[in-house]
Amino acid sequence: MSASTPSTVRRWLVRGSATAVAVVVAAGTVTAAHALGTTSTPGRPAGQTVTPVAADAERVCAGDALRLSDDAGNDATKATAVGSATIATATTGDTVERSDLDASASGSSDPRLLTAPAGSTTPQVAGSSYQSVSDGDLVGVGAASCDDPAQSTWLVGGSTETGRTSLITLSNPTDVNATVDLSIYDASGEVSAPGTTGIVVAPNSQKVVPLSGFVSDQASTVVHVESSGGQIVAHMQETVVRTLTPGGFDIVSGGAAPSTSQVIPGVVLSGAEAAQRGDDTADAAPVLRLFVPGTATARVSIGITTADGGGSTVNATAEPGIVTDVALDDFPDGRYSFTVSSTVPVVAGARTTTPTQGGATDLGWFASAEPLGDDVVTAIAPGGGARMSLVNPTQRDADVTVTSGDRVQELTVVSGATATFTAPTATQLRIEGAEGLVGGITYQDDEGIAGYPIRPSTAVSTPVRVYP
Repeated sequence: MSASTPSTVRRWLVRGSATAVAVVVAAGTVTAAHALGTTSTPGRPAGQTVTPVAADAERVCAGDALRLSDDAGNDATKATAVGSATIATATTGDTVERSDLDASASGSSDPRLLTAPAGSTTPQVAGSSYQSVSDGDLVGVGAASCDDPAQSTWLVGGSTETGRTSLITLSNPTDVNATVDLSIYDASGEVSAPGTTGIVVAPNSQKVVPLSGFVSDQASTVVHVESSGGQIVAHMQETVVRTLTPGGFDIVSGGAAPSTSQVIPGVVLSGAEAAQRGDDTADAAPVLRLFVPGTATARVSIGITTADGGGSTVNATAEPGIVTDVALDDFPDGRYSFTVSSTVPVVAGARTTTPTQGGATDLGWFASAEPLGDDVVTAIAPGGGARMSLVNPTQRDADVTVTSGDRVQELTVVSGATATFTAPTATQLRIEGAEGLVGGITYQDDEGIAGYPIRPSTAVSTPVRVYP
């Protein structure tokens, strides 16, 4: 028996954030395929292997420092950019194009959209930003990764106490509206406030949302950003003024999703004790911030290690639904990696403070990071005292190669250890052999401290077998 020629062809186009899949399936194939079978050997439906259609790769950078006022110091409901962040980019494609997202309606941090145009395959794109600012009461340094659009982002950081301003930036690089819900938690539990749900972010734009519009006089906050429709890139900017003295600014990058294991690489402790002298310095002490999104209490073990092999362990308990800050007292200056092991899934971040020139202070927020793949591209924005940290939470030693042009750096990251080293800035870096490792970039000099996690490569679609 022979199958008849299909008379109808159906086509579907499925587009994701990084790839599109074109699928062609012939009508009538099911009948023809079953006709080939026998009672002893069942027929198997004919299938077709389809290859993803290459699409442009996109990531969004955090943008410039913000203050709640216009250039004349008026209109405290509008966010205004101050200065300009420096951005470094990397790609496996031919080039990286930069463009701005519109945010004229609600103020703007002037976020940059990085696009790597597709070739025969979908490229990778990566980037980071760094800014040192000194403008009135906005003084300090901030750094952040450029991130993939996502439907869920955890921002572990922020405060709405007097003198503290926390601004959530919601960037929508897609061509459709994004509807955003904010779940806000503090030391008392989940915040119930009007306006936290149904926030519409127009296509190719950014909306800036002050955290103080939903919760006031809270020292410790965690925000879960969820979007439908268009996907969102979310960051948080926190600015501190201690009475009349600038207390720093930084950008909170999105952390790893809730898990029983969290790693925060390269946390800088520098002059924390000195930063706590004077009035209104309660939040100058370094802390590890934890939040349990479930209903069970978390028993947490925090491993704190240095690049030279030193370290210690701190045990803590985190109750579900409320924000817990674990004090990090009595640690000497240096760069540390925190490995959080919990009995239930948690999210985590760390805050430190350092004295700066002129008698001021700066704060730094450090987010937990996702494990890297075997081959990653990244770029470090130029800034004072930039260092890369690689943490190996796996059970095997890792031989890692970091390449930048003709410069090749080879190192072994021992199981359970951290490697911290100087890496070139403002250039494309390729990290090979880092499967399962976690990476972060930190900055520390007289102007302040900052840091962000190295993002793994964007997941792209692979050929799939499609059956009718």
